[in-house]
Amino acid sequence: MVGPSTLLYETTVERAEVRPGGRWHYISRDTEGTEYGFKGVYHDIVMPDRIVQTFEFEGTPGHVSLETATFEETDGKTKYVAVSVFQSVADRDGMAQSGMEEGASEGMDRLAEVIQSLL
Repeated sequence: MVGPSTLLYETTVERAEVRPGGRWHYISRDTEGTEYGFKGVYHDIVMPDRIVQTFEFEGTPGHVSLETATFEETDGKTKYVAVSVFQSVADRDGMAQSGMEEGASEGMDRLAEVIQSLL
C-alpha cells in the first residue's frame, strides 16, 4: 500500500458530471510534473450497484475502453469488481504494458484510505 509520504501522483478532477451522458476528465501529475490526462463519458449509473463509463488515456487518443464497476455488499463489506472491455486485443495488451498499473494501484490505495477514514 502506498502511504501519504510516498505518493507518486497527484490527481486533479477537472470535470465530473456523474450522470448518464455526463463527462469526466482527470489529470494526474507525477513528482516531476509530467501530466497524464484521462477522460470518458458515464453511460449507466445505478447507485449504489453499478457505474458504466468509457475510459480514454489522452496519451493514446482513440483507444477507448468500456468499464463497468460493480459494488456488492457481502458480509457487511463492499466487494468492488471492475471489468474493462477493449476494442481490440492490441489495445488491451497496450494498456497492460503501458505502466498504468502503478497509477491504478495507487488510486485503489487512496480509495481504501478514504473509505477507512469514513468508518
